[in-house]
Amino acid sequence: MGDLKSLTKSKIICTLGPSSHSIEHIKKLSSLGMDCTRINFSHGTKEYKTELFNNVRQADSKLAILCDIQGPKIRIGQVIEGGVLLHRDEKITITTDECIGDQNRISISYDRLPQEIQEGDLIYINDGIVCLKVDQLINHDIMCHVIAGGHISTRKGVNLPLTDISLKVPTDKDIEDLKLIAELNPEYIAVSFVADEKDIIKIRNILTGFGNNQIKLIAKIERPVALQNFEKILDVSDGIMVARGDLGVEISPEEVIPVQKSMIKKCNIVGKPVIVATQMLESMIKASVPTRAEISDVYNAIGDGADAVMLSAETASGEFPGEAVAMMERIIRSSELLIPSRNPDAFDSGDVSTSELIGHLVFSASKELADRNQKGKIICLTRSGYSALMISKYRPNLPIFGITSNLRAKREMRLFWGVEPLLLPEIHEAERTMDRIHIAVKACYENGYVEQDESIIITGSNLFDFTHHTNMISIITVNDVLNSDIS
Repeated sequence: MGDLKSLTKSKIICTLGPSSHSIEHIKKLSSLGMDCTRINFSHGTKEYKTELFNNVRQADSKLAILCDIQGPKIRIGQVIEGGVLLHRDEKITITTDECIGDQNRISISYDRLPQEIQEGDLIYINDGIVCLKVDQLINHDIMCHVIAGGHISTRKGVNLPLTDISLKVPTDKDIEDLKLIAELNPEYIAVSFVADEKDIIKIRNILTGFGNNQIKLIAKIERPVALQNFEKILDVSDGIMVARGDLGVEISPEEVIPVQKSMIKKCNIVGKPVIVATQMLESMIKASVPTRAEISDVYNAIGDGADAVMLSAETASGEFPGEAVAMMERIIRSSELLIPSRNPDAFDSGDVSTSELIGHLVFSASKELADRNQKGKIICLTRSGYSALMISKYRPNLPIFGITSNLRAKREMRLFWGVEPLLLPEIHEAERTMDRIHIAVKACYENGYVEQDESIIITGSNLFDFTHHTNMISIITVNDVLNSDIS
């Protein structure tokens, strides 16, 4: 039979870094359950990021790649080795002058901050763990006192929820990074600190200007303004990332989970992938096992309908990257056993497309097979992956195999819930519908994905020559297809 990992429905994204950058590291994480790699463009040189990208392609050509551009992210500068532990009521100066940070003084990357911040504003560092209050502004220096103490280290992120900064998407650094990303040609780009739909449109236009209009854009929701404009952002994006690190600082912590659930539901309804990210298994940066609360967090995100869950520092710089991925995979398996069946009517978007209609019908057919205690699988023939995505959004109880002749579509489908992609270039050459079905079913059988006595629900976008739309759903047995005369 096929690899059990391939049949896990929820997907795992791993951030690459010092703990996971080599070809051997990437192969190991892929074998443990990683579906997509994230390359964080906030860190490292152009050469390092190119090397990471090439290592992924060499390690496992089936993996999707997500390049995450920094956006107007503000960070502290270099801090003394081992970092600094700040205590409540201590005084500390934030400066735009270059310095090695210590207990008394740390630098910040945003030169205009002393002109734009005001006395009384709050400065959060390291996903809100450390909180400073501004007391006084003197030239390049921002004099503060510590409200909430904690550990800070080099290049930790800064949030300014009370300050109206003028830095916008995309930054000059983003544009430079987008030029490289257009050349590398990953499947996805994550756009940081999106404010409205215009930010996504700008990025798309820049990529087109660099000669690449293929890369799918994932909007990272990190700011209150993005929540206000969410529907418009979702409309122009190819997917959403619920980036809870910054979001959890910019809004009240108790609001994060309700907002997360709302965004996931909206993404599910329109059929666009949604990723839940940040601090999912945070304690595994230093420990070989997570906390019970972290396990619950991952479990509930999957139960809410997330297509994918993401590991950040856990795999990029943590001490137990393999254990973190293996744990994520185990939690996913546990949660998927108990996810209740969806009411498909609640996930119709109102878009009367053939693809959505077929997705709804496939769900109903899957349920009917389950009610009759019949084993079954879904085989979707698709050019771009869109048909598979429309089936995925209804969360049928049967595994979905996305069959395509397009390598890019195959990798993109690694991010779709419940879809196991399979690349079959010969399908493109087959002229007859039955030939395509036979090729697809035979490949699934030879890979151990289906058994001879199983029922299969077949659908697809390239089954008939007279239309490019999804146009058929059929239920047949594997044995009938394998024994059919296609001469």
